[in-house]
Amino acid sequence: KIFDFFQTAGNLKNTFRYKSSPKVPKESVADHAWRLTLMSFIIADELKLKINISRAMEIALTHDLAEAITDDIDALLIHNKTVSSRDKHKRENAAMEKLAAMLPKNIAEKIIKLRKEYVKRSSAEAKYIYALDKLEALTYLSEAGHKVYHNDSDFIATYADRPVNNFKKLKPVLKILKQKLKKEFKKGGFKWKKDYDKV
Repeated sequence: KIFDFFQTAGNLKNTFRYKSSPKVPKESVADHAWRLTLMSFIIADELKLKINISRAMEIALTHDLAEAITDDIDALLIHNKTVSSRDKHKRENAAMEKLAAMLPKNIAEKIIKLRKEYVKRSSAEAKYIYALDKLEALTYLSEAGHKVYHNDSDFIATYADRPVNNFKKLKPVLKILKQKLKKEFKKGGFKWKKDYDKV
């Protein structure tokens, strides 16, 4: 049963993000989770954060695990109210229960607990990974460049603002990424508003 779990989790390698923005190059959920986990311990070390790094990495690795069953539910769909946050969480919670059923009780309980911790941002580690998750997305979009940006520039430029404000020690990272995005906005002829610079 554990290997059934590993096989199902492996679906994340073929589960792609940014589907509602077809110009954005394909990136799998597994790609995203890998770099988020890599960022989680390197940035924590660089900023000398007093958090449980192992716990943060576990949250990073499992935060999108449900998408192995539900497929990726694009943040833009939530933003445009095409899909409700409530429906997204309901589907993902059901998927997590299916995944947990493949695991021994102690591991299943841990996986479910990590998920709840992330969704509720009930620990410093969860707040950190929630904000870093958004920063990883901005990293990807800054790499992809202005040619793939849609017309909703406000959504891109402010995507990580609120989560980072809930974990203020990541503000230096957001500032760096905003400078990268600002350059891409200018290249693509997108207006960079003064409010975007606020970190």
